[in-house]
Amino acid sequence: MNRGVLPVRPAGVPDALPGRIRVFFEKGKIARVSYRGCADLESLRPMDERTVCWMASNGKTVTCAAFMLLVEEGAAGLDDPVTRFLPYMNHFYRQERDRIVPVRTPVTLRHLLSHTSGLAFIPSSGFQRQELTYLPLETQTRIFSGSLLLSEPGTRYSYSNAGPDTIGRIIEVISGMDYERYMKNYVFEPLEMTDTGYRLNREQIARLSKGYKYADGAWQSVVCDQMSVLPFDSPDRYPECGGGLFSTAEDFSHFALMLANKGIYNGRRLLAESTLREMCRKQTPEGEKDYGLCCLAGSLGHGGAWGTQLKIDMDRGSGELLIVQKSGEWPPEEETGQPVWIDGNGAPA
Repeated sequence: MNRGVLPVRPAGVPDALPGRIRVFFEKGKIARVSYRGCADLESLRPMDERTVCWMASNGKTVTCAAFMLLVEEGAAGLDDPVTRFLPYMNHFYRQERDRIVPVRTPVTLRHLLSHTSGLAFIPSSGFQRQELTYLPLETQTRIFSGSLLLSEPGTRYSYSNAGPDTIGRIIEVISGMDYERYMKNYVFEPLEMTDTGYRLNREQIARLSKGYKYADGAWQSVVCDQMSVLPFDSPDRYPECGGGLFSTAEDFSHFALMLANKGIYNGRRLLAESTLREMCRKQTPEGEKDYGLCCLAGSLGHGGAWGTQLKIDMDRGSGELLIVQKSGEWPPEEETGQPVWIDGNGAPA
């Protein structure tokens, strides 16, 4: 069990709705926590602080934080070309009207972290669109290197898992260790995130929340359509840096507390304040979506599929972590006959 920064969910029969947890932060501390609903509607297993959840694109911010440790050490620079570490990614092309032309601008690490590299969301076809975790990061980046860019690097925002995945491979090249080992040694262990990773064991699978969508008048169990083939405990799984992270509200609150305290967790500094400010500074061209380095510009954190969200205001030490495992829209109360706690942002209140 972790340090237990979250209170244990009170006993009682949960509402028969997909579960959600909201953690509110104020002045660098946890102010309050709210638990509702079920991790499994069939068994009415409640969603609690130790429920394992798919964090989806919230993992992008975690990958970026890990990489920025290497930037702070001087091992890499944000404006380094990707070819400094992956020489085979040196022949990118893009469509220009009716012809294919070589790009004029080298893809940089900043481009990869800000979705301005021009790489497509998943620059491949076939099986990888159903299973993101069956290829090692080196193989993935070699596939990316042969893909057609959507735009000239640095000119457009285009959301892409391939950017953080390439950063994950660069972490391996610089550190000399596999990505999962690096994350455990330099991020998860320092933040006491003992229930966080890219591959689950059987005990964690027993605590895994199911995903749900509302269709045909009922809540139906769903699986992630991009991780639908390999079992979550399969030894054949590889890390998917852009969207394959699993964690708990307990664990991810540790990461959020580090952000809310300007890079410090439990008295130990993980990242410099200046690094975090660079992450949440707008990095995209004028007129494009306001986005930083694996963060929405102006705050620290990210949103993810199935409704997970982390948003931290570092200057105030405040923000919110929302964990919910729901695909699609919430149905109206008059359709279900059950309260669906919706706040002003469309999230369960």
